[in-house]
Amino acid sequence: MVAIPRVTAPFVVSAPGKVILFGEHAVVYGKTAIAGSVDMRAYALVTPRKDDKTRLFLPDINIDERFDNSQLSRLSPYSLSHPCEIETQLTGVITAESPGRTAILTFAYLYSSLFGGGSIGGFTICVRSLLPVGSGLGSSAAFGVVLSTALLQLTGQLKKLGTSAEDRKLINHWAYRGEQVAHGTPSGIDNAVATYGGFLAYTRGSESVSIHSTRALRVLITNTKVPKSTKTLVAGVRALRERHPEVVDTILDSIHSISISASSLFKKREPCCSELQDIVRLNHGLLATLGVSHPSLERIREITAARGMASKLTGAGGGGCAITLVPMDSSSAAVNRVVEELGEEGFCCYKTVVGGAGVTITKRIGSESIDKWIGDMLTRRMSLSPSDPCDDKADDYSGIVSGFSILPDSAITALAPPSK
Repeated sequence: MVAIPRVTAPFVVSAPGKVILFGEHAVVYGKTAIAGSVDMRAYALVTPRKDDKTRLFLPDINIDERFDNSQLSRLSPYSLSHPCEIETQLTGVITAESPGRTAILTFAYLYSSLFGGGSIGGFTICVRSLLPVGSGLGSSAAFGVVLSTALLQLTGQLKKLGTSAEDRKLINHWAYRGEQVAHGTPSGIDNAVATYGGFLAYTRGSESVSIHSTRALRVLITNTKVPKSTKTLVAGVRALRERHPEVVDTILDSIHSISISASSLFKKREPCCSELQDIVRLNHGLLATLGVSHPSLERIREITAARGMASKLTGAGGGGCAITLVPMDSSSAAVNRVVEELGEEGFCCYKTVVGGAGVTITKRIGSESIDKWIGDMLTRRMSLSPSDPCDDKADDYSGIVSGFSILPDSAITALAPPSK
C-alpha cells in the first residue's frame, strides 16, 4: 500500500472556464476552432481533517457529502471499460441528482483512480464556481481540472505546483478522464483550455495547439437564458449539409479560414481590434446562414453594434450565450451602458477577459495563509455568518470552509491569478 502524505495546510486551486471564439459547428467536420480561457473561474479550497473521512462540499448546488476513505478506496476504476461506468460501483451510495450526481461521480472516479489503495488522511474539498452551469462556458471542465489538480497535489505527483509542462500534461489527462464521466465522449478542448489557459486551436482528432498571445481580450459574455439543445442544432446543420453539400461545405471552409485568420491575429504583438471585429461579424453571419442563430442572439448583436462593438454566438447557438468583443479603448462608462441595456432586455451579462491564466495553486495571499485570509475576509464583512456551526470535532477548519462557502464572488476573485 502506498503511503500518501496528509494535507498539512489549506490551499486553493482555481481554473478558468472557456469560450469558443471561432469555428463552432465547422469543428464537427474536421475544421479548426479557436477557444480561449474566460476569467470566470472555479475555486477549490482543500483543508485537512483529523479523521479518515473525505468531505466533498459544493455549496453552489447544495451538495455536502462525507465519505469513509476506505469506501472510496474499494472502488475499481481500472476495471471499467469507460470512466462513466463508475456509477455501477456506487449503486445505492449516491442519492443526489444531476448536476450534483455527476459532480460526485466525477470526484469518486478521480479519487479512486489517483489514490487507489493508498492510505491518506482525511480532507475537505469545497468547490465554488463563478461559471453558470449549462451555459456552454466549460463549468464541468473547470470543476474537473480543480479536482484533478487538488488530488494530484495531495498525492505528491505535481512537482512544481502545476506550473511545469509535465504537471500540466498530467492534470489535463486526468481532467479529461473526469470529463468522460460527465459527458461520455468529450472533445477535450474544454479541459485543455481550463488547464493551460490562453488561446487554443483545436481540430477534431488532433491535439490542441496553444496560440501564444501577448494579451487577453476584453469581452462581454451575455447569457440569453434561452435553453438550447446542442444535439438538435448539430443535427440540423447535418441535415442541411445533406441537402446542399457543396453550399454548406463552402460555408464550413469559410469558417475554417476565419479560425486560421484569428490564430494569426492573436500571435501579433498588438492584435488589430477592427480586424477581429470583422471576423467576429463574418463568423456569426456564416453561422446564422447555417440556421443556428436565434432572435435573442440577433438582439444582442443589434444592441452592441449600436455601441460600436461586434458580437457573435458562442457554442452551439440557438440561444445560450453570445460573446462581444470590447475595443481596448472603450471606457468603463460605455461598457456599463451596454451591460445595462442588455440587462433591460432580460439578458444576464458578464464583463470579463479571454486568454488569461490556466489552472493555478495558491497557498498564500500576500503574506497571509489561506485560512487567515478567509478569516479576515469574513471579519471585514461583519454581516456574513456561516450557517454551519464549527462543531465538526475532526475538522479544525470547518469554520473556514463554511466561511469560504458564503464569501461573495467579489471576494473570491482575489484568489484568481492576475490578468494579462
